[in-house]
Amino acid sequence: MTESYFGTLKRHGVKLSFALLLGYLFYMTVTYLIAFLLMIPVILIGTAAGSDADQIAESLFSEPGGIAFAVVLLLLLFLAITLAESFFIAGAYGAASAGVFRDESSIGSFFSEGLRNLWKMFGQQVLLGLFFMVPLLLVTLPFGLLAETEEPSPIAALLMFLIMVGYLWVFMYAPLLLIVERTGVWDSIRLAFGLIIKKPGQTLLSGLIALAIILGTLLLAVFVMVVLPAISVALTGGNGAVAVILSILGVLFFLFAIFYAFSAALLVIVHRYKTRLRSFLFPVSPNREGEIAGAHVPDA
Repeated sequence: MTESYFGTLKRHGVKLSFALLLGYLFYMTVTYLIAFLLMIPVILIGTAAGSDADQIAESLFSEPGGIAFAVVLLLLLFLAITLAESFFIAGAYGAASAGVFRDESSIGSFFSEGLRNLWKMFGQQVLLGLFFMVPLLLVTLPFGLLAETEEPSPIAALLMFLIMVGYLWVFMYAPLLLIVERTGVWDSIRLAFGLIIKKPGQTLLSGLIALAIILGTLLLAVFVMVVLPAISVALTGGNGAVAVILSILGVLFFLFAIFYAFSAALLVIVHRYKTRLRSFLFPVSPNREGEIAGAHVPDA
């Protein structure tokens, strides 16, 4: 029997929040480290050039070899950042799926699921990026770069908005399908499109509920951070020590609220997939639960 969403949130929300926080810190650390390492050649060139750095950079990037170097550098940066991002996405969806499908939650599950599904998630994210980059370029080139007027076209803005909504729509389910159903990269994207086509209202509603949870929690957190200084001034007359303590508490509360909001949003997406959407992709069968990665199969 599937536990209610609020029961799942109560049991696993806090642990998932801390897992997301630690995973995000790891993700950002790796991202900045990779960016720094890739920028070392540029830094060395600039240091060696000294005062002539601007002139050398201008001449370098005006030559075919310099342009190729810049393209390769940007491509490596994109792939490296996408790899780190894939770890975070796989860990987040894996930990949330463990809570919903197996009633298990631990900070370690974030990192184990992130590593286990890293390369498949990386392939999926690259393919999704390339898939949606094509329509973005088709919209940008005729309506943007090649437009005679400098003002952005309303049609282009609308089309780009729709493309981004479509990307986020597919992005919401493709990682989940890859992890929960143990599909391949192509199959996860195909199934995500199929689910959206079969149940557009329910899939969109999941995203809107998740968005409402995030925005509502952030508004509450901002309200608290605004009210705390006012209370401090009213009660202490602007005492510096109390103001510092309340400021620290406010920042900690805001950080916790952000990651708790994202964990609650992630759990609602996974929970609604299990209870309302999964049966439209896979007929309900006694053994389906056992096909989930890591799920416990009860003895007959």
